Amino acid sequence: MPREQERNATDVYIDKLLNDILFKQEKQRIMVAIDQTLDKRDQEAFMKLSHKLNELERNFNS
Repeated sequence: MPREQERNATDVYIDKLLNDILFKQEKQRIMVAIDQTLDKRDQEAFMKLSHKLNELERNFNS
């Protein structure tokens, strides 16, 4: 494999890895916030956060 192709493959791998890490961190942050809204019985905040979580997962999986 030529060096430039190898470098591009490495860049793609690193980009996917970083995106996965960012996705997992944001998902965890939202899940913690959802747990807190459930503890407080805040339905409005729960609905907003659930929608945000669904959007995050939809965008990551597309």
